[in-house]
Amino acid sequence: MLSSVQDDRQKIKESWSRIFSEYGYLGKINRLSRVYPEEKSVYVSFSDISRFGSDPGFSQGLLEKPELYLESGEEVLYDLVHPEHGQVSRINLRITDLSEDENQRREIRNLRSPDIGKFISLNGIVRKNTEVLPRLYRAAFECQVCRTVFLIPQERGKLEEPSRCPAQEESELDHSKARFKLKTELSEFVDMQKIELQENPETLEGGSQPQRISVIMEDDIAGRLFPGDRVTVEGILMAEQKKSGNVLLTEYYIYFYAINYKKSKELEDLNISPEDEAKIRELSRDPKIIDRMAASIAPTIYGMEMIKTTLVLQMFGGVRKVMKDGTAMRGDIHILMVGDPGTAKSQLLKYMTEISPRGVFAFGRGSSAAGLTAAAVRDDFGEGRWTLEAGALVLADNGFCAIDELDKMDDHDTAAMHEAMEQQTITISKAGIMATLKSRCSILGAANPKFGRYDQTRTIVDQIVFPPPLISRFDVIFKLIDKPDRENDTRLAGHVLKAHRVGEIYRSLEINEIVDYEIEDEKNFRPPIEKEIIRKYVSYARARIFPRLSDEAIALLQDEYVNTRNSSSDSIPITARQLESTIRLAEAAARAKLSPIVSAQDAMLAKQIVDFYLKDVSMTNGQVDIDILYSGTSSKQRSDLETVFDIIKELKEDHGSADVDDVINMSMSRGMTKERCVEAISKLKSAGQVYEPHFKRLDVIK
Repeated sequence: MLSSVQDDRQKIKESWSRIFSEYGYLGKINRLSRVYPEEKSVYVSFSDISRFGSDPGFSQGLLEKPELYLESGEEVLYDLVHPEHGQVSRINLRITDLSEDENQRREIRNLRSPDIGKFISLNGIVRKNTEVLPRLYRAAFECQVCRTVFLIPQERGKLEEPSRCPAQEESELDHSKARFKLKTELSEFVDMQKIELQENPETLEGGSQPQRISVIMEDDIAGRLFPGDRVTVEGILMAEQKKSGNVLLTEYYIYFYAINYKKSKELEDLNISPEDEAKIRELSRDPKIIDRMAASIAPTIYGMEMIKTTLVLQMFGGVRKVMKDGTAMRGDIHILMVGDPGTAKSQLLKYMTEISPRGVFAFGRGSSAAGLTAAAVRDDFGEGRWTLEAGALVLADNGFCAIDELDKMDDHDTAAMHEAMEQQTITISKAGIMATLKSRCSILGAANPKFGRYDQTRTIVDQIVFPPPLISRFDVIFKLIDKPDRENDTRLAGHVLKAHRVGEIYRSLEINEIVDYEIEDEKNFRPPIEKEIIRKYVSYARARIFPRLSDEAIALLQDEYVNTRNSSSDSIPITARQLESTIRLAEAAARAKLSPIVSAQDAMLAKQIVDFYLKDVSMTNGQVDIDILYSGTSSKQRSDLETVFDIIKELKEDHGSADVDDVINMSMSRGMTKERCVEAISKLKSAGQVYEPHFKRLDVIK
């Protein structure tokens, strides 16, 4: 039996030698000899192994017995690599492109016992990682009798100790009670890191718990993956026996030993075929492609054309720019929806998560700052050490994150979003861990007004609990108001009732197994473009299309910005932040058409969206004032506050305190109306700047 295994190993080594020779790998091996030990791996394509004609069963043998085949290949490499300096201590044979073989792809949740010991590939997102630690590769032991030092190869797991001294046959000393001492300074180590791989969020079915698996990364591929990275890992599924104290159990843990990895791209995630690409190109020729996609978003939700159009542009996003000095300008678009209960905010968020190529959904009520950003945790995975665990915004990197009930989060948790929204990074400084993770994602948030319903007499800042700096980071803000209107209510009720009837008919047909039946009104609730096609279209556009501003678009946006800024003498309608939002929306509109150029038409659509939301949420007395969003107070109101506050201080210095009637009279003499003065006094009292020590008497809080 032993002879048969040795014969097999020799045959495998001969096949590896021919593969290296026939497919041009000898040049790579010679180069490795020059750069060793800076590089320690030879990468061989699985496609070359598959077409190796001299041994037709070689590729299948590699898949079935990867450890035997890879060890044999590395033995061949030991003979071929001759470093210019020093000796070869370890060399790795790494197989690439295995993931292109559909038969070898596995989902983490579908791993089963027949897969143990096989060469397979897994897709997922890195949820946690440990620091890179040294692992004993060859342990040096010293015999305490004859002082002979010898090396013993170590497998992963328990330390393999010697049972006898290799020199005892030639030694005259008594080795019957020989003991051995581990000499770490003479031992050989290899870098090792453990990561936790989780299923991609968008592949999960409703209600299912995401499955995870531990992955071992060794030597030159250790330390290269971080939480939030989406990867395809190629390697061997291993099993380790469970223990209960010192008792070995019959159950086993499974883990994955990585041979190679590849960071995933959106196109690879969705497997866009040439047929899909042709269909995407055909769709892009439709001049109303944005309108068709908007109509495909939640057809059961009535109306909201402007909101749905903006959500389409959010999926595509603008272009992320990195300047020569390293300054980055985000391309992702952030949208906030604030409105009355029952206006379908949550339904829109859920739908957008499903339709986006990479979507993550989170609840503000059930998410802490750590759950949204990242957390330092100490558990069995890190063997008692602190490890970094990615939150929702990190998991949504290069994708989309929907956060419902943002208003239910406390101030500490919402403050954690500031950096993620603008710099698109998450900086962690906890438990001795200093790390910066990427969160390059679009955020779609929904919140309810803190008074239950939206009060149109109050500013938006007064009605939600966010700090103004966080609100200003949203590119577009929509308010959804539920107010009675007979004509609109009639259309909405008819739409909802018909949707329910169509759903009831679907259920009846499903129970009775009826297939060929035409349903009246069904076309009103069938999206013009299917979800899967939209996901592939968006993914294709984000990966391939990077539009640039045309001269016409630049001129239009510049003129509109300057004219809007100077349209009012006593307020600031917009700032450069709104200009950047308009640019991102214009780039997204061009991307939606698969156009490499941002046209004036794209710029006009973006300008219409920004104007629409600014008039909706930051207009006072017929004028747009961006200060309402930034501080909750318009420029005119702030001027009124300063005037009234100065009057109260003057009266206090002259009379000890200020009479309310005197304050009103002096304010009116300076051009203010009585109503504006009363409102300013109320705001000053709310802000804690003045108080009322006696009835109708005002004093300044020091």
